[in-house]
Amino acid sequence: MNWSTVVTVLRKELIDHLRDRRTALMVFTLSIVMGPLILIGLTYFISSVEEKAEKKEVYVQGTENSPQLANFFARQDVTIKDPKSDFRELIKQGKHDAVLVIPKDFQDKFLTGKAEVELVYDDTRQDTGGAGGVLKRLLRAFNSEVGNQRLIARGVSPQVLRAVEVQEVNMGTTAQRAAMLLFIIPWMALIVGVTGCIAVAIDMTAGERERGSLEPLLMNPVSRAAVIIGKWGAVAVYGIVIVSLILLGFGLTLAFAPMPKLAGFISLSPMQYLLFAAMLFPFAPAIGALQMLIATYGRTFKEAQTYVSYLVSGLSLVPMVSMFGQFKDAAWQLFVPMLGQLMVLTRILRGEPVQAIHFLLPLGICVLIAIVSIVLLTRLLQQEKIIFGRS
Repeated sequence: MNWSTVVTVLRKELIDHLRDRRTALMVFTLSIVMGPLILIGLTYFISSVEEKAEKKEVYVQGTENSPQLANFFARQDVTIKDPKSDFRELIKQGKHDAVLVIPKDFQDKFLTGKAEVELVYDDTRQDTGGAGGVLKRLLRAFNSEVGNQRLIARGVSPQVLRAVEVQEVNMGTTAQRAAMLLFIIPWMALIVGVTGCIAVAIDMTAGERERGSLEPLLMNPVSRAAVIIGKWGAVAVYGIVIVSLILLGFGLTLAFAPMPKLAGFISLSPMQYLLFAAMLFPFAPAIGALQMLIATYGRTFKEAQTYVSYLVSGLSLVPMVSMFGQFKDAAWQLFVPMLGQLMVLTRILRGEPVQAIHFLLPLGICVLIAIVSIVLLTRLLQQEKIIFGRS
């Protein structure tokens, strides 16, 4: 194989695609700003949750029916607000926080130990469901206090209800708690590695078929393998640059953006970013080679987009399956593209030890995918129906 031909094809493809400045600028800009946008949105979410928790405001209807409960809320520095008259309908619409309803006969039943209250909320709405949790915790604390008082009044120690005292020992580290919150970093880096090269991979294959430029290209006195490897090299460079940009965006945001809410959770070291890159850099080119193979079956750019979208959808679902399936780290995951990378990236984010096998095995799988895709693509371009078929 003439490697000078490979380099020539690679350089030519990169120059051609960079000439489309608007598309390249959009892809590269989106890659580098995606990290800041995600982290800023995450910071806003954390701040809004903490702000609601710090307000200590609850809606209660019928406070006059229970002086004891109103007094307990006051001692907890909780502000009681009157709900709107149509609060039930507003809660359904997500426009009102949870409401505690104290019936008129509460006091009489409270004295007999059979009092009931009604907690009205909608747990399907995150913006209104938080207040319901606050009220639940307050009611549990009130029940515990009243129960202890009643036992003491009868000469019984409240300790009899606590046969076992629980001493909590939390083994989770700050980095591990941060990983639960910032799982979006490895997830988005992998998604970008899958989607970043789609347009380039399709244009170099199905795009060539649609434009009719594939025949004259393959008529040159060079090996098809050299042409394919050169094209794949351009896709690989494109994918590595895009992955580098999203990691750069995350890194710059965590290092310099004023986000005290996240700063208290996580601070990634340069070594962790290097380990991220070592895991992602082989992944993007391998997926790019697979996309080129699939896209070659498309006679037009749009048709190839449809074929490749199935691959992208399948790979994008892997992290979700892992999350909902709650898979524990296992060696078999390293053999599964996307899942193996996600497992190792999460371990790096959690500050857990990683071994050489965690990198070498996914690397071997990526190399195998790239080699098989290039070999099959080279054979595919020897078929007349692929080279000349455009309808």
